[in-house]
Order: sequence, then C-alpha cells, then structure tokens
Amino acid sequence: MDANHSEFLVEIEELVEHIFADLDELRATRTEGRARRELIDRIFRRVHSVKGSAASCGLAVVNQIAHEFENLLSEVRAGRVAVDDDLVDTCERATDALSESLTLAESGIVEPSRRELFDRLQAAANKQAAVSDLTESEQILKNIPFEIWESLSDSEKQRLITIVAEGSPLLVATASFAIASFDAEFSRLQEKLREFGEVISTSPTVDENQPGKINFRVLYASDNSPQDIVAGVADLSEVQVSEIVESGIETKTAVAVEVAAPAPSVATISLTNFVRTDLDKLDKLISSTHELLRTTSAALDQAIAKQGTGSVEELQNLTGNIRRSFMGLEDELINLRLVPLGPTLQRALRAGRAAARLSGKEIEFEIAGADIRVDKLLVEAIADPLIHLVRNAVDHGIETVEERARAGKSQRGTVRIEALNEGSQSRLRVTDDGRGVDAAAVSEAAQRLGIPTGELLQLDMERSLRLIFRPGFTTMKVASETSGRGVGLDIVETSVEQVGGELRVSTEPGQRTTFEIRLPVTFGLVTTNVVVSDGSRYCIPAAQTLGIDNIDLVDGSSGANQLRQFSLRDLLGQAEDESEETARALQLITCQYMDERSVVGQERTKIVGIVVDRVEGPQEVLVRTLGRHSGRWYGIAGATELNDGTVALVLDLPRLLSGA
Repeated sequence: MDANHSEFLVEIEELVEHIFADLDELRATRTEGRARRELIDRIFRRVHSVKGSAASCGLAVVNQIAHEFENLLSEVRAGRVAVDDDLVDTCERATDALSESLTLAESGIVEPSRRELFDRLQAAANKQAAVSDLTESEQILKNIPFEIWESLSDSEKQRLITIVAEGSPLLVATASFAIASFDAEFSRLQEKLREFGEVISTSPTVDENQPGKINFRVLYASDNSPQDIVAGVADLSEVQVSEIVESGIETKTAVAVEVAAPAPSVATISLTNFVRTDLDKLDKLISSTHELLRTTSAALDQAIAKQGTGSVEELQNLTGNIRRSFMGLEDELINLRLVPLGPTLQRALRAGRAAARLSGKEIEFEIAGADIRVDKLLVEAIADPLIHLVRNAVDHGIETVEERARAGKSQRGTVRIEALNEGSQSRLRVTDDGRGVDAAAVSEAAQRLGIPTGELLQLDMERSLRLIFRPGFTTMKVASETSGRGVGLDIVETSVEQVGGELRVSTEPGQRTTFEIRLPVTFGLVTTNVVVSDGSRYCIPAAQTLGIDNIDLVDGSSGANQLRQFSLRDLLGQAEDESEETARALQLITCQYMDERSVVGQERTKIVGIVVDRVEGPQEVLVRTLGRHSGRWYGIAGATELNDGTVALVLDLPRLLSGA
C-alpha cells in the first residue's frame, strides 16, 4: 500500500469517526430548526468528502456506500424525508458499513454483499415526509422576490418551505461591495449573518449605474429583528435588511458605515494543527532517541569517573539535566502513538443501543474514561472485542422488563463501559447489572451441547466461567439477532490475547457481571528499580516500591520481617544459591500492588516483601511489549534495554504473585 493510499485511508477513518459523533448529536437533537439543519448539512458534507476520497484511492465499495448514504441525506436536507429514530438507525448502519469496508480494504479481505444496506438506504430516501399544512405560510412564500425564487434549486426551495412552516421569520439582506475586494468582504458578511440566523441562498447582481460594484441579495431566516442584525454587521459594510411578511416586504432598515479592511484569504490560514505519520517511522524515532539517551548517559558517566573531585558535581548536574530532557522528548514521542479511547467507547455504546432496540430491552448506557489515551494499534485491535462484550451484556446479561420486575430491580438495566489506567497498564471494563452468570444454566447448556462435565451434574462458578469461553458455547437455545450462533467469547478472548492482552470475568449471580480487557504496554517510560536474581537483571516499577532493606536469612533481622516474604528466585523458578556469602548479601524490597485475585472492580491493595540477590538502584527505562503471546507470560509486563545495553524483563507483580 503506497503512502498516498494510506493517507486517504486515515482521512476517511477520521471522517467516519466524525460522522458517528454527529449522528449521536442528531439523535439527541429532538427539536427541529436551524441547529438540526446545520447538523444534517455537516453530516452531508462529511459523507460527500468520504465519497470523494474513496473514489480517489479506488475504494469502490466505500464509494458506493457513501453515494447511497449521500442520496438519503439529500432527501433529508430537502425536507422530503423526516428525521426520526429509524432514519438515524439507518444512517448509523451506513456509517458502520463505511468503517467495516475500510478495515477490510486495509486487510485485503473480500467485501461482503451490501445489497441489504443499499435497499434500506434507498427505501429510506423514498420515504416521503408528510407535507405540513402550509396555508398560513403560502402568502409569505408568494411574497419572495421572483428573481430570488427562480434562482433557488429544488432542494433550496424545499428547505425554504420547511423553514417557513416552522415559523421562522424570513428576511432579505442586501449589500454592495467593490469588485476588487468583494470575495473577502462578502465571506465576512456571511460569517456574521450566520451568527444571527440561517443563510438560505445568495444571488449576485451588477448595477449598470455602479459598474465598479457588485450587489448581493441574501435570503435569510432569523428570529432576530432587522435592526439587531444590522447592528451586528455594522462594522462590515452598508447593509439593508427587510422582513418578508404576509402583506409583502416591510421593516426596511439600513445602515451606512466604512467598509473594514478585508480579512486574510482563507487559503492562507491553516485549518488544522495535526500532521500524520507512519507508526513504523515513529517507532524508529523513539528507539533512536532512547539509544541516544543511553549513549550520552554512558559518555557522561565515564567523564564523571575520570574527573577530579571539583568537576564531578557540575558534571552530575549536567547529566541530570540531559537525562530529564531526553526522557521528556521520549515521552512526547510516545504520546504521538496514543489516541483517546472516546471514539471506540462511543462505537461500542452505539452497538449496545442498537442491540437493545433489537431485543426490546430498556437499558441505560454509561461511559467513563473516554479521555484515556492508548496506543493506536491496540485501540484498533480491541474495538471489535469490546463491541462483542457490550452486545453480550445486552443479550445475555440484562433481563427483560418483566424479569427485572420479578427480581425487584428497576425497569431499566444499566451497562457501563469504562476505561481506566492502573500504573503503566490500561483496562477496559463492561459491567451490567443483569442476571449474572448462572452456573445451573451453564451446566444445562453444556449437557445440551454434549460437552463432557465429568461426574458433576452442576458445575461450580469457577468452572462455569471457564466454560463460557469454550468455542461454540452458548446458553441461548434460540439464536437472536446478536447472539446464539456459536461465535462467542472465545473469539473475544483470542482477539485480546493476539495483542498480548488478557480477558477476565467476575460475576455475582442475579446482580451483575463484569468483563475486563487488560491491555499490554506497547511503549512506555517507567521509573524502575533494577534487581538481580540468579545473575539476571529484572525491573520492578518504582511506583510499586515502598522501601529496600538488607536481610539476613539466618536471624531474619530485616526491619520489615512482619511482611509476608517471597523469594524472587522461587517466583521465577530459579535454583536457590546456598552459599554463605550470597545469603549475607540478600536484600528485601517492599512492594505494594493491587491483588490480582480480587473481584474485578473491587481490587484490594497488598504489601509484600520480595527477597532478591541484590538491588542495583533506580533507572528510567523504555518498556516494550513482548508481542502477541505476552499475555501468557505470567508475571512479565515487557522488556527493556538498560543503560549498559543489557536486556532486562519488567516484572508484573500482581500476576507474578497471583499464584503464590
């Protein structure tokens, strides 16, 4: 895929995310009027841009979806199709199809048939809205100047009829500009007018008596009085504003002022501060920066070692400043890889709402942590698994209204989609206040599907939670629109593990279920304590370190001997060194962490002591992921290259101690 093609894909992806956000706003905008029309216009422009970009890079299916989507929006803009929940649902399906087609285009997978979607879009476009009774406004429409009415397109005429039917006062604004500067001045006038109302159409004319000027007549809708509008544009030009009423044009108002200097040309103004870059190039830049930090630090350390006493302090200060500068630069570079989770959470929320409508359930959706930023590659990888978990919560978790009433619950269920950071790791949770995992129902489904359960007639909760991740397993006897087809949580778990993550679940029968996706660290700057065990070096995050003590295994004279202690050699499966010299040199590092075995969402803090051969001291490191199988390496969060070039593993204490 060449660079230009990639640029187009990124641009279309951004437009699609904006369309999703606009549709959410459209669903929330219940009242008709200027705000809704402007919102529909914005969606139309974005879809039109998607259509053009798709055509430019040869994405035929994306182009066709956008074309049909655009046709529907044209009918909506013209007022011939009403905006209701069904229409917004159809628009969301079209946007989902655009997003899916982009993903398929990037991966080279053959597109599925879009015939059903196209039929739905065409049917929605042909669904004419009921025409309002315009008898009260017909006279106003008749009084629109003939030359203005004839200059309107069919869609502008329909839009005008809709505006008048809503009762918005109709105005005509006229202004005159010098031909040499009319473009910039008229653009500024339009911007000002839009602050007070809605510009419907503009028509230019030339007066034979004033050959050096060009006149503009603007058909305009606004709830503000002509006097207020004239006062609002008084610093721009000579403007006349007249209101069109049933008896004709009246309330003529004029103001004559000096024309202000023209605004800078729009073409000279940057519309965005964002630039795009390839992630592989960014990764190389991060690695080069870290290598430069290591090399510079090593050179300064050698210089300090060779200097006399008087120069050491100055060099140490210089070393500290350089290291802080490099760390700050690395941190900024890493942040360039990160994108907010908000759009992904919103996408999952929309999928949940659609599933709720299909199932006829009343559900309140909540989102938290939308501003948390995660590596772009991880966000793309977990989007579909997250959507599946939300649909699972709707279909399997939340009960029907009748079932909730019998259980003494509120009529509306709740599904919470939450993102949070814990240390250097990010987590995504989907929690519902539904029926929970029923061990009896799981056991019954296992028997129905012919899954061996040994001699147990009913599985315990631990085995039930393991079984729901079995390929093809479902507790549903009849397939619904979203569940029960044998494509289940095993797919979610596999997708999460492929990026080095982990999927966990906890439940309270009859009360709630929580699924949690734990994401790995792809790149991260972490301050750690470097420890040595069996000749190898490991890193423990400094944020989890409370203190370091010398320890004598013979008399246990450590000041922290009240703590439960673990040998790092035991935890890592290394042989113990029985030599007397090593025993005297052992150190105990006191650590605080969140208990891995706690109920998801209700973690407890634990404090333990880790006995190590030696603690070398603090060091800032660049942690990298260990790849798609890192989630199976219990107790290892990633790897790093230390200042001397040695590769060390970064320990994940909660997982390392979970089985101890």
